[in-house]
Amino acid sequence: MKKIIAANWKDNGSKDFIKKYFDYFLINLDSENEIVIFPPDLYIDQVNKFKDKNNFSIGGQKLSDRIQIINDRSEYNVGPLTSGNFPEMFSDNGCDYILYGHSEVRATWYKSDVDGFFGESLSHYQRDNLQVIFCVGESDDVKKRGYTQRTLSIQLNPLCNERNNLFKPKKAIIAYEPIWAIGTGNIPKLDDISFIHRFIKTYVSENHPFLKEEDIMVLYGGSVNSKNAKEILNTPHVDGVLIGGASLDAKEFTKICNLKI
Repeated sequence: MKKIIAANWKDNGSKDFIKKYFDYFLINLDSENEIVIFPPDLYIDQVNKFKDKNNFSIGGQKLSDRIQIINDRSEYNVGPLTSGNFPEMFSDNGCDYILYGHSEVRATWYKSDVDGFFGESLSHYQRDNLQVIFCVGESDDVKKRGYTQRTLSIQLNPLCNERNNLFKPKKAIIAYEPIWAIGTGNIPKLDDISFIHRFIKTYVSENHPFLKEEDIMVLYGGSVNSKNAKEILNTPHVDGVLIGGASLDAKEFTKICNLKI
């Protein structure tokens, strides 16, 4: 089965890094999976130079916080906004995906209703043909207190809100990244990953106005590397992986992309 293998470079990269990366990656890539690379927004155009037909897709990381729906709910009301990045800019620069609601972004938002905010501009990304990868995940404290499912439900609610699905998406892609697993080398037990992914699919299908369970893909993220990727990808209800640190090593990332699942 075709999986999604996504690389989140976060704030890493340079022109020299990108050239060396793709010099190795493109020669050694032999994958039937859907590969997505999320470079820093400033380097999207640079990465685009190495894209050849359908060998990989590109995604953007940064959303702006002043997108809202007005009038017929298909216009942007943003006003002048220094540092603003808006959906059509990503599409215009060759992006097919947008990474949305990552825990590192959520943590910087000074809003009491941060989960409500992350639903406000979903329709705009859908309108511009950007496939959202919607990130959710619990902290270590939440996990220890037994509130994982409750927390994920709250985070998923904006995705399920009918107002945020004006353009009736054909599928949803959700990345489950437990915050306590990001960059720590610790991952949940495979049975726990399967359980949570199943919970996410069931919750969204029961609460989303349009999507059924078969329309929902869930990726796992958090300390994924070439040593554990295959067993994670073979775990029931896992449709792909979102990779951070390991994706910065071209050899390591290529190994994961080339896995036969």
